[in-house]
Amino acid sequence: MTQEEVKEKLTKLHAGVEAFSLEFSGKKNGKANGFYKPSIKTITIHNRNFEDNDTLLFYTAMHELAHHIQYTEHGQNGTRAHTQLFYSILDDLTDKAKELGIWKQEIDGETRALIDEATKISTEIAALQRQLGEVLFKLQETCKKKGLRFEEVVQREVKISDGTAKKMGKIAQARLPADIGFETQEAIAGQSNDEQRAAMVKAAADKCSVAQVKQAGIAKKPAKAEPNETETLLREKKQIEKSILSLKRRLNGIIIRLKKLKEGG
Repeated sequence: MTQEEVKEKLTKLHAGVEAFSLEFSGKKNGKANGFYKPSIKTITIHNRNFEDNDTLLFYTAMHELAHHIQYTEHGQNGTRAHTQLFYSILDDLTDKAKELGIWKQEIDGETRALIDEATKISTEIAALQRQLGEVLFKLQETCKKKGLRFEEVVQREVKISDGTAKKMGKIAQARLPADIGFETQEAIAGQSNDEQRAAMVKAAADKCSVAQVKQAGIAKKPAKAEPNETETLLREKKQIEKSILSLKRRLNGIIIRLKKLKEGG
């Protein structure tokens, strides 16, 4: 795959993406497959790292495009670039690439079996979390009846922290679908806003990644309305009037100073 082909495919993945450059370094690099320079909006890919593996090469290109979107559309700042937002953007890009038939990974039977096993274990952990939460609710009621301090029993006897006990309680109360993994379950149960929680549940039902589910639970900032021409001109008029007033004051001060100098002379 040439760099021109990579660039063309990338531009199809995100509507309205800001202009960027893409280049192949023509080198191998043992530390990274590519990098993004936000100051010049350039993606560089160490194409010799891939040995004709276009699947991995294009994934690296999407990874760096995610950084570009992160910086240009979301105002990324600071040194930590691989954030939840970044992974959510990257997952959106890979979803779109699969939908368009631009990119996909061929998963063999052995790998698929391990994926299925890991997924099964994750959902089993989620089920145990819900079960633990239910038992802790019963334990709390029993402690009340027996005159025992629940927090002490949990920490000293059950040997889990009060924070974990509360988290398990929230998970039990959330009544979430049984087919989600434990990390997704924890993220949704921890969301107190009903509207944002519903958005997270929907994302989980759509088989989104953990990062995408978490991002769905972040309240969207309302878009700023574009000022109309009248508002723009009125602001400009006000700024000019302030400048004129300031210049007039300065001019008057200079005139007075010149007059005093003349009289003194």
